Amino acid sequence: MFAGLCSTICNNPVDVVKTKMQSEHSHKFTGFIHCAEEIYKHDGFMGYYHGVGPRLLRVCLDVGLTFTIFGTLKRGVENFIASRM
Repeated sequence: MFAGLCSTICNNPVDVVKTKMQSEHSHKFTGFIHCAEEIYKHDGFMGYYHGVGPRLLRVCLDVGLTFTIFGTLKRGVENFIASRM
């Protein structure tokens, strides 16, 4: 889950800029840097973290479940192979 938290915190600013550039207001921006500057000018640094809560919840649950399921399946396969030999 910590890996999901770190990736979300690091990637969210880029994701926010990308999403703004893909929105219906994309004509207002001349490029990635211009969009990032506008977000900072209007919303400050925390503007890059709009929507981080739901994304954190999704990513942390996804990563936690993936590693849990992987560990369980790995042990099951190891036990299966060991019992066959």
